[in-house]
Amino acid sequence: MAGLEGAVAMRRLVAIAVATALAFAACGDDTAEPVVASTTTVAGPGAAYPQEVVDAYLGGCSPTSGESFCRCTIDEFQARLTVDDFIAMNEVDIGSDPTAQAVIEICLRGDSTGTTIAGGDFTPITTVEEIVNATIVDLEEFWTAMMPVQWGIEFPTLAGLGPYFISQGDRPQCGGSMQRREYEQNAFYCGEDDTIQWDAEGLIAPLFQEFGDFTVALVLAHEWGHAVQNRYGFDSLNQPTIISELQADCFAGAWTGRIAADESDILRLEPGDLEEAMAGFLLIGDGLGTAPGGPDAHGGSFDRLSAFFDGFNDGVARCATYETQQPPVVFIDLQSGDDPSQGRDLPLSEVTPTLTAALDTYWSIVYPEVFGGAWSPVSRLIPYLPSSGSLPACGGFTADPSFYEGNAFYCPPDDYVAWDDETLFPGLYTEIGDFAVGLVLATQWGHAVQARAGLATEGVEAQLQADCLSGTWTAGLTVDGNPMELYLSAGDLEEGIAGFLTLSATPGEQGTGAGAFERFQAFKDGFFGGTDACGLSG
Repeated sequence: MAGLEGAVAMRRLVAIAVATALAFAACGDDTAEPVVASTTTVAGPGAAYPQEVVDAYLGGCSPTSGESFCRCTIDEFQARLTVDDFIAMNEVDIGSDPTAQAVIEICLRGDSTGTTIAGGDFTPITTVEEIVNATIVDLEEFWTAMMPVQWGIEFPTLAGLGPYFISQGDRPQCGGSMQRREYEQNAFYCGEDDTIQWDAEGLIAPLFQEFGDFTVALVLAHEWGHAVQNRYGFDSLNQPTIISELQADCFAGAWTGRIAADESDILRLEPGDLEEAMAGFLLIGDGLGTAPGGPDAHGGSFDRLSAFFDGFNDGVARCATYETQQPPVVFIDLQSGDDPSQGRDLPLSEVTPTLTAALDTYWSIVYPEVFGGAWSPVSRLIPYLPSSGSLPACGGFTADPSFYEGNAFYCPPDDYVAWDDETLFPGLYTEIGDFAVGLVLATQWGHAVQARAGLATEGVEAQLQADCLSGTWTAGLTVDGNPMELYLSAGDLEEGIAGFLTLSATPGEQGTGAGAFERFQAFKDGFFGGTDACGLSG
């Protein structure tokens, strides 16, 4: 969506030392074929590696090497040897080469010592290669630990993985040759070969440039999810494709949740990384009107982000239930005359009167059910122009002019909803769509509900509750024959996600309100769980 990049602070993941990237550098070489694990014998504790293995190890893992050996060393040098033991036993002359020392250190992480990569110093990731390589290490560690816990089986190392460079003539294989449309701007897990491959130039590099490092990490995490399915035995014959895809998103969320809980020795999240994930899902969701039962369906952005949140909040165990307890899929088909890229928007002049009427209709039904009293429609709607200097007072008090710029708010003392009609609503409508405006209004009606029920209307928790209530209203717009006589159109939920990204607090700044990730979580809770999920009771 236009305008999102400037509105959301896309920051960088933090990872343990650049040595991680050095150990994988050859695997990212432009000429490298997808790497297949070697069968070299691993030296046991107390035994020396053959000199040719040591030579290949140091040569293959050099950043300047075109060899593809380095990927194998991560698996094959997991001996219980310290770095000093390895060097002493093999009489390796590393001289002053810091790269050799670095690759030895990462490839010889001792099982008994728990040594972390590069001694545990976290440094910001700055390149595509760094995020790819750090993600690979972390995903392997995560699934090596989780597979036995969830399914009682080990996680065998992938037979191969690596990038392909179409401009260099690379043509990835999956049980044979592939059509260009199958691999261009794509990443995929090949069950026949047990490999993960990705388009380095057409997919990964643009994602990194436009959406940040964590979106790249999520693409890889999703494909690892398919490798997990292949290992535990996902029933692909009796499950629609979309369930497989959503479960892979859920697995990616479970992995991310573990990083967010600071349980990874490799990666740390920085402010903005989770928002990067949200922006990425806007890009990779199915096109509008894609039928969920189709053979290539992955899920719309809302469905995929919801699955990600399932894993993030509830872990691998929740994702494992997807085959028996399929997650809900929200399908809104394109109608005649809809724009396939955007759906259908009301004319700007009709957005506010149509949506505010629908909000009052909804709460006139739901509020009495929850609290027992009648709903009183919001008293006034006040669009204002900040440049005019005529700004609405609230409870007899007029705030600083900067408060009104690009803002919308509910005033409890005077029971009105006001908004910047000069830049906010026109900008949201033009850059995102009508439902971005709709969710701003729905949130203010949520505050009106709070005021009528005697609940807090200010603070982060009140903000999240209002977002949750906006989710309950949005769900009502999906019901056939609803009394509002208004329905979501294709693309509206994506517009809502974009709106949260645009209007939420800047990640990492204290005292500025809830971030987009938290706000979408609250919205999702209300959408699927109703007012009970928002903490409302009579």
